[in-house]
Amino acid sequence: MTKDENMELAIKEARKAAQRDEIPVGAIIKETSGKIIAIESNKTIELCDPTAHAEINAIRHACRERKQVYLYDCTMYVTLEPCMMCLAAIVNSRIEKLIYGLPSPKYGAFSSNYSTCQNMERFVKNTEVYGGFYQLEISRIMKDFFKDKRERFDGNRY
Repeated sequence: MTKDENMELAIKEARKAAQRDEIPVGAIIKETSGKIIAIESNKTIELCDPTAHAEINAIRHACRERKQVYLYDCTMYVTLEPCMMCLAAIVNSRIEKLIYGLPSPKYGAFSSNYSTCQNMERFVKNTEVYGGFYQLEISRIMKDFFKDKRERFDGNRY
């Protein structure tokens, strides 16, 4: 596989999240021009906000940066397959392209057994979706994070 600087930047952000004891997910949003307008990670613990996923944080950041609600001509790179909440935010913000790394069979909007979208293509008709990049590296980051959490269980379950 060829090197992708965008996904590697998202992975770097995911590692930073893990260091802050957040689930290691990183996301970036890049304009078609090449300008990166958001680099974010999960901040659910830090902000005491269950909606503060990397994707949501990146969308909020990018919209403030552009001073508009819609992110036409933008691509989101995220390390983990988005959940339904994040996918809805991606679609509603009109992001043109979504590229994710590791599939999430438990919570992922596309691969989970609990996906509520029977006709996913219709739901995401204006967003191109590509997944399955850097799976080994991202999987290792996730496994190491949860292994560490189990070893030093602090009462805060994920």
